Amino acid sequence: MILILSGCGAEAPTSLGVNKSMQINAGIDDVWNYAGDFCAISVWHPAVETCEITEEDGATYRILTLGDGAQIKERHDGETATGYSYTIIEGPLPVKDYSSTFEAVGDAESTTINWSSTFMAEGATDDEAVGVITGVYDGGLSTIAENFSQ
Repeated sequence: MILILSGCGAEAPTSLGVNKSMQINAGIDDVWNYAGDFCAISVWHPAVETCEITEEDGATYRILTLGDGAQIKERHDGETATGYSYTIIEGPLPVKDYSSTFEAVGDAESTTINWSSTFMAEGATDDEAVGVITGVYDGGLSTIAENFSQ
């Protein structure tokens, strides 16, 4: 006897995404010099205490240590003049298959930072996972903007 179960009420995992932008009243060179280095996140993100760059098998990684001591390992996947992409390899966030781009566009007077990602929820509902990543982005982008509003 062969039993084929089709559907069975199980839904395929959903690819999720978060896209956030922040307008900053400063030139792109100034903004990118402040926020653009792959490990500069420890300067401008309030949740990140330290960032350490490591190399493994020809790939570049950053190890982010958070205020509670938890660590996130991210692989640098590529860059442009004012942007980079990365993938979370491991960490406490309720996501898997997380891929992100952090980039700045603008001119000598105004810059927009775009931070976007796609991922799957893991250990949380879709809404919870989106909420966590949205909070991460909002916290970082707000701090960058505040640095240039003084």
